[in-house]
Amino acid sequence: MSTTNINIQQPELWTLQLSLGEKAIEYILFTDAQENSLIMGQVDLDNSAGSYLKALENAVYDNPLLLDDYRQVRVIVGSQHFVILPGDYDDFDAQDALEATYPDLEGDAATCYLKRCGVKIAFETPKGVMGFLQRTFSTPPVFHHLHPLCEHYKRLNEGTEISRMFLNMGDNHMDMVVYKGGSIVLANSYDYRSAQDAAYYVLHAWDSLGLDRLNDEVQLTGSKAQRDAIAPILREYIGYVMPAIYPAAALRLGQNAMKAPFDLIMLALCE
Repeated sequence: MSTTNINIQQPELWTLQLSLGEKAIEYILFTDAQENSLIMGQVDLDNSAGSYLKALENAVYDNPLLLDDYRQVRVIVGSQHFVILPGDYDDFDAQDALEATYPDLEGDAATCYLKRCGVKIAFETPKGVMGFLQRTFSTPPVFHHLHPLCEHYKRLNEGTEISRMFLNMGDNHMDMVVYKGGSIVLANSYDYRSAQDAAYYVLHAWDSLGLDRLNDEVQLTGSKAQRDAIAPILREYIGYVMPAIYPAAALRLGQNAMKAPFDLIMLALCE
């Protein structure tokens, strides 16, 4: 999708957030200086470019909108190779833990700190991508894709005795975050082939964590089709399975916020 028809006045007042996926860069732009300012879009990656890094470079350089002098740039990287660690791990120890967990790691190691949850995520990024991001966007903060989900829902689960599992459903991918006694106890990502597969992962985690099938909750967000597919299966075993309430604060970014990528909106609310 072309960005040439988008013209940002006073970019120094705007925030750009990017989510780097396998096939595309998703982005949102917003500013407090303008009501209903939210702009969103997607730039496809050319997978014939020879490497992910080259495809990413081409996509960014071909879209000057992404290179303006913004107030802030923040980046989410999707990665299935990650470890969650206590927050007091320094970055070097965290990266050592990642490499010990995945000894055949081919990409570069990165870390992000989750202030509300008090944990750190060490994760793999494609080879050379971190260096490209640091050079191109003046050292932007880079987050693992679970970061915004974990941090946003941590705030909502403080001071409650109810345990809650949050599922962000994609077409063939599911992110899961669980809070027990207000503290995060699990954050993971799963690929699945069917709603039955996804439900198996949910129920296995539910029982492993000792959650109460009568009183604790599953809340669903993401793809409506996938939510509708898994919800009736889970309701056979768990008493409270419901859609997650969309945060009203997100609508202050723009009336079309519900159409924007969920991880990017949640990251904006974590500022």
